[in-house]
Amino acid sequence: MSLTSFSKWLLSKLGSMDTLSWYSFVFGCIITLWLLSYGIYRVLNSKWPLTTSFIMRHLIYPHIFPRIPFVGTATRFEVLIVFLYILTNSLIVVIGVKSEIGSRAATMSIINLIPLLCGPRLSLVTKLLGISLRTSISSHQWFGRTAIVQVLVHTIVVLTGGHAFTWTTNNLTGVASSALGFILLPSVRLVRRALYEWFLNFHLLFSIVVLIAIWRHLSSKKSVELLFRIGIGLWTIATAVHWIFFAFRNLVFGRPFATAVARRLSNRDLEDHSLVDLSTVLQVDVTVPRPWHVKAGQFVFLSIPKLGIFTGLRGHPFMISWWERDQKGLTITLLVKSRAGFTAELDRHRNQCLRAFIDGPFGVRHDFGECGTVIMIATGIGIAGHIPYIKELVSGYNNCEVKTRRIRLAWEIQEQCE
Repeated sequence: MSLTSFSKWLLSKLGSMDTLSWYSFVFGCIITLWLLSYGIYRVLNSKWPLTTSFIMRHLIYPHIFPRIPFVGTATRFEVLIVFLYILTNSLIVVIGVKSEIGSRAATMSIINLIPLLCGPRLSLVTKLLGISLRTSISSHQWFGRTAIVQVLVHTIVVLTGGHAFTWTTNNLTGVASSALGFILLPSVRLVRRALYEWFLNFHLLFSIVVLIAIWRHLSSKKSVELLFRIGIGLWTIATAVHWIFFAFRNLVFGRPFATAVARRLSNRDLEDHSLVDLSTVLQVDVTVPRPWHVKAGQFVFLSIPKLGIFTGLRGHPFMISWWERDQKGLTITLLVKSRAGFTAELDRHRNQCLRAFIDGPFGVRHDFGECGTVIMIATGIGIAGHIPYIKELVSGYNNCEVKTRRIRLAWEIQEQCE
């Protein structure tokens, strides 16, 4: 096939696409362009740092409003992207034949559901796209919220359409798909922080119910079912890749599984032990079976089956505070604040050698060595994420490998100090 004939074929296909197909096509192009732009950004950042500095200063870094408890904050770039995303979805659903609003909303919800199925572990998505975990979680939330609203619009249109409602299998599963709304309730930041363990379990349970309900509901709708199958296919591939990496990290022939030993920090571990409540901070030393080159900014998901089926088997993210190598291999140290759920169970099993599994490492590395002065801000146990960078900068300064000459650390402590 020549280039001319291929171009004519491509233009004919694009000309016959409807609005929803265009949305799917453009969405895929955006993901591809993001991967290309990320590579271009890295080149620009290394060759022309002033260009990327201007973009960061006027678009990425400035916040629209200050951080609000249980609500968060947003930058100019985030607000712009969310506004364009919601506007596009709203126009596609509203513009067109009025009688087809319900079907368009349902199709759009399936399309928006596809990105939600691409990452059984969101950290894999961050690693592929080169974005932060916060950005990945925020994208996941907005995709989910939009899909939920569109499913609710579809349900309302069907129930108020004036047709007699019969309790057939398709109708029952169609109404059951509105269980997406129940995912939204525990996803509110206030509820999620108060009941984190329950949120994770309910989120997984309702997600399975929604997928089964949608699959049954789409059994007679071949065109939309194809989109749903694409999402399931991507989920299968992402899950397979995730478990391959998990097995590679934890299964080593001739070596035991990872072990974790938790102990409370003692006074000798801190020069000024009045800064933190030592009774709530655990130092968890994890000996891993397959070592890797640990870098500042990396974190792992830790699972300890002995802590319970619903608590210990699920991976929980913790920053790597420091690490060391010896005859046993690599030992990473995690600083954990004992709260409830997993961390409370870990506190009850302290000073015991527990079999563990790790997933990772994940995290986007930041190179602060090019900055003359580095300002770090931490709250409470959040200092654990800064320790590796501080050690790295101090070591680089002593070896004349970095340009950093000053490190200013602002550490907010919740407890009252005497």
